[in-house]
Amino acid sequence: MEYCGAMKRHVALTLLALTTLGILNAHVDLPQVDGRRFVLAQGRLHDPLGWLEDRWNTLRRSCGAVRTIAPSDPTHARVRQAIQAFSPPDSHSAQLVQLLALGPWLLAEVEFAQLSPAVVVLHGAPAPVVMDGAIWSGSTEPWRPAPLIRQHLRARAPGMPADLAACYTPQQALFKPR
Repeated sequence: MEYCGAMKRHVALTLLALTTLGILNAHVDLPQVDGRRFVLAQGRLHDPLGWLEDRWNTLRRSCGAVRTIAPSDPTHARVRQAIQAFSPPDSHSAQLVQLLALGPWLLAEVEFAQLSPAVVVLHGAPAPVVMDGAIWSGSTEPWRPAPLIRQHLRARAPGMPADLAACYTPQQALFKPR
């Protein structure tokens, strides 16, 4: 009698597994976009690897030495002026949403009147200079925003401290996960 109960459970579990695989096969796909696998479910791409990278970054980062620069700090005004002067005339409307600093390195999230929001790496004190190429602007779709932006900035500003990039958390809607 016990054998029958175990057999029924085994059959039920097998049927459950096959049904689950059939449903997943019918409704979920794993397309490759720019060399990375995404999950396509109900017509929308999801970035599970980016989600894991975000979680891992949150667990391992050390933000104790990273400072958030307040708008009242003179560095805030100098950074805004450097960004406004970088790509005129559209950059003249630059407003800092977030400004982080670690040593002579600065990371600014910026919004503009006519341009897409951007994340900009600057170096130097007291006169910060925009690191040409170490700028992210525009959408990250279908990638999860923060890991992609951090990776891009680290690659373009190799001397930037890893903790500065790791402690960046997007504020703009365009850079937040959907």
